[in-house]
This record gives sequence, structure tokens and C-alpha cells, in this order.
Amino acid sequence: MLLLLPLGGLLAGCEASSRLGSMLPGEPYRPASRNEIAAAPPPLTPAPAGEVESSALPPPPGANVATAPPPVAPGEPFPPATGTINPPPATPQVPVPGANPANRVATAPVVPPVTAAPSAPTRTGLIGNWSVRESNGASCRVTLSSAPKLDLYGAGTSGCQNKELQRVNAWELTGNDVILYEPGGGVVARLRQAGQQNFSGATAKSGAPLTMSK
Repeated sequence: MLLLLPLGGLLAGCEASSRLGSMLPGEPYRPASRNEIAAAPPPLTPAPAGEVESSALPPPPGANVATAPPPVAPGEPFPPATGTINPPPATPQVPVPGANPANRVATAPVVPPVTAAPSAPTRTGLIGNWSVRESNGASCRVTLSSAPKLDLYGAGTSGCQNKELQRVNAWELTGNDVILYEPGGGVVARLRQAGQQNFSGATAKSGAPLTMSK
């Protein structure tokens, strides 16, 4: 029994030395046993040197994907692309008041009425009775006759409150103005044509406005 114990220790030491034999300096190379080869990890696979094609994931359901058209031979028309491309959203148009022709109402241009210029007065057209409106709002009558009176024509008034008008006894047409005179040749009033049958002016001394019309 005592002899077997040293033999077992010796065998264990030999096995351990045999496993480490290849690792000690100066020891000859010993190939690994079958059990050591089985326990070793598998060698790493080297990465490919060329381009690697990545597997493209399928598009999500409902996505619109435009597929590239097939190659076209020279001289052949280019086929339309398949798939659907969503157009960009349209910019909302803000209506501008008055910009839409449908909202405009065609109106005829406003043409102001053309008023004919009154014709120049004549002595024959002035003969007769005229209504005179005084500055105080009262009305009276002036009669212009065709009877010559020296270098003038006879005239008279009726119902006038203005004392200057009460002295009128002659009249004369000078251009478009009607001049009323008093005895002695003094000017009572001067009136200018304001329409076809209208004259307006003032008395010579007091400057009271008055109008004369038919």
C-alpha cells in the first residue's frame, strides 16, 4: 500500500509535465491531444472583402413607393414610372375682396350731364316783364321796353321796396350785362347773365344783391 502512493503521485506529475511541455522554454513541440482539440473554441470566420449587399426591409403597409423603371434600350421610349408619388400640399388661396371677377358688378360709367351754354342775350329777347327778387326776399317787377329813350331804352318798376329800384326809368344791354339807369343817367344796378333767362347782380350804391328772371 505504501508503495502505490508514490507511484500515483509520480504518474500525476508526469501527466501535468506532459501537458505543459510545449509551453516550457527549451522543450520540443508536442502536438495537442484529441481532448485538447475538442475543448478549443472554433476559429473566427474572416469578414468578406468585397461589398456586402444589405437585405432591404420590406416597406410598411400602406406606404406609397415609386419603383424605378426597367432599363431602356437606345431608341425606345422611356416607360412611365410605376407607383404613386404624393404631390405636395396645395397652398390655400385667401380670397381677396373685389379680386374675383365673378364678384364684380358691371356698372356703366357715370357721365355728367352736359349743360349747354346759354346763348348770348339780345335786346329783342330782353323786352318784357321780369321778376326781381330783392335782398330782403321780397319780389317786384321790372319792365324793359323797346321804346328808345335818348341813347337808351325805356324801363320801369312796380312793387319794389328798394328805393334805388324805384328810380329805374331806362335800361341798356352791354355785352351779357343788363344795366338799369335812373333819371340823369346814373346807374342803379348791373346784372350779368347767369342762365338762359336769369340774371344776377347788385345795386350800384348800396351793393344789395338782386336777381332778375322770367
